[in-house]
Amino acid sequence: MIRIGLVDDDRDHIQHMKSFLLRYEKEEKIQFEIKEYTDGLNFAEDYDGSLDVVFLDIEMPHMDGMTAARRIRESDQRLGIVFVTNMAQYAICGYEVNAIDFLVKPVSYYVFADKLRKAIRFVNRNTEKEIVLHTEISVIRLLSSQILYVEKDKNYLVYHTQEGEFRARGTLLVLEQELQKEGFSKCISGCLVNLKYVTKFVKDTVWIADTPLPVSRQRKKEFKDDFLKYLGGMCQ
Repeated sequence: MIRIGLVDDDRDHIQHMKSFLLRYEKEEKIQFEIKEYTDGLNFAEDYDGSLDVVFLDIEMPHMDGMTAARRIRESDQRLGIVFVTNMAQYAICGYEVNAIDFLVKPVSYYVFADKLRKAIRFVNRNTEKEIVLHTEISVIRLLSSQILYVEKDKNYLVYHTQEGEFRARGTLLVLEQELQKEGFSKCISGCLVNLKYVTKFVKDTVWIADTPLPVSRQRKKEFKDDFLKYLGGMCQ
């Protein structure tokens, strides 16, 4: 199932695109879950990381589509964005938020279907494991490749990423199970490391980029084996 959002202040146009999605479902034997939004501000504020693709109108009151897209990109780099606009020149700024493509109103079914196929290919290629974090102030959607390492802090996990640090409730055991096929290993009982970012491993210390982390005596052999296995897989 592919989860699609339709964001447009014109309710008639939402129903128009929804009818295209239902037709595409029937013709291509594919299933969609469709969510509708009539305001860019509400979409940006309520977004919980649960969509694969959004068809986002650019010209809307309260918050235009480009601003909403920039807001979404602060927490979700994976969402496929297709802009919908009355004037094609507005869509040229789509590169700023890595948009897939754009549609110009009025939209015909065959043009819509072509852009939808492109969006589906984008979703199918983007199959990397993702983690959805519910922090105290927001919902963050992280790809496993964005995580440098994760530390346990009582009932919380601190995610160190390329975009900064995020703190959310959770257990390291559950996270380790989620990421077991993504190239992660524990250097100590309370720290899970992305082996992709290991730059040096000497004695009892591993460097993640420029950050040194301890390797416990109990974990040293298994961590080293995991690292060598990861490097072996990279070289194949």
